[in-house]
Amino acid sequence: MKKIIIAVFIAAFLFIAFRTKPDDKTCILKGVRAVWGTRVPPEDTPMYFEPFMNLTSKSVKINDWIFLKQIKYKFTTGYKTIGFGAFNTVFTSRLNMSTVK
Repeated sequence: MKKIIIAVFIAAFLFIAFRTKPDDKTCILKGVRAVWGTRVPPEDTPMYFEPFMNLTSKSVKINDWIFLKQIKYKFTTGYKTIGFGAFNTVFTSRLNMSTVK
């Protein structure tokens, strides 16, 4: 009986994780903000925000796994993982552009 309860719990957990993955737009925005930090123009000024995002969003790569999304950013040495998206949330690491090579 314990095995059935555990299996049902795991299945429910994975189903919820699958249904609540964040969309790509959210992952790209959070990824750019994690790398560029305060250098990202505010969204309420579209004449600065949109060109900035058009340039920097090309460096973001999203690997869509079944239950979560892996967010990578292209630096000079290649792609590095900067975060994961799951349960309608994007978890990113805080990066400083001067320390990343």
